[in-house]
Amino acid sequence: MKIKAAIIDNEQHAIETLLYDLQTCHSDQLDVVFTESNPVEGLKRVRRELPDLLFLDINMPALSGLDLIELIADLSTVVIFTTAHIQYAPEAVETKAAAYLIKPVTRENLQRVISRIHEQITSQKTPRKKIAIPDSQGISLINPDDIIYCKAQDNYCEFLLRDSKRLMSSKNLGSYEPLLPPNDFLRVHKSFIVNLSKVKRVERTQHLELMMSNGDPVPVARSRRNEVLKYLQP
Repeated sequence: MKIKAAIIDNEQHAIETLLYDLQTCHSDQLDVVFTESNPVEGLKRVRRELPDLLFLDINMPALSGLDLIELIADLSTVVIFTTAHIQYAPEAVETKAAAYLIKPVTRENLQRVISRIHEQITSQKTPRKKIAIPDSQGISLINPDDIIYCKAQDNYCEFLLRDSKRLMSSKNLGSYEPLLPPNDFLRVHKSFIVNLSKVKRVERTQHLELMMSNGDPVPVARSRRNEVLKYLQP
């Protein structure tokens, strides 16, 4: 699936270089719908054309990239900062930007970042298959986004949903692990699989614990601790 991309940079040669690399190496992953050297006009076009991905310079006159990203905070557009000024890094990492590339941008770094973000965007756009949960009365079909976590109960599996509903499946937890979207769900314990988007807080007690959106604590196995922290870091 192709995504829509845009470039805003006050240096025309920087636009042309990045555009060439994107069209030469990533035409199967994205289409560049517009480029703009005027950040004020660029802001208008972002709000009008709603690109999935925006390559954004930071040090620009009239409207900096740091200001612009705040003005599109209500949009789902993913932002990659591209700048020659490394001193902006501390401010940039505090924004919602998904990546920070230093000019001149190497093709290796561009490939690495685009692969990750393309997968992220397309997975969000792809319709989710519902999960079938059989019980003694029939089969419930649920959207994966509604799941907070799954819990093993002997040879059964309990689903905790965002409307506080609980469903008990006649299948075990292991049966569902390959059916859940791998970018969104993670097995954090032999008895628990969590929806990563529903984790609200990480408690660093003697044993790592996740506080879920419904207020339930979920333990993290010692062997899974590093992997869980890697997935949850910004």
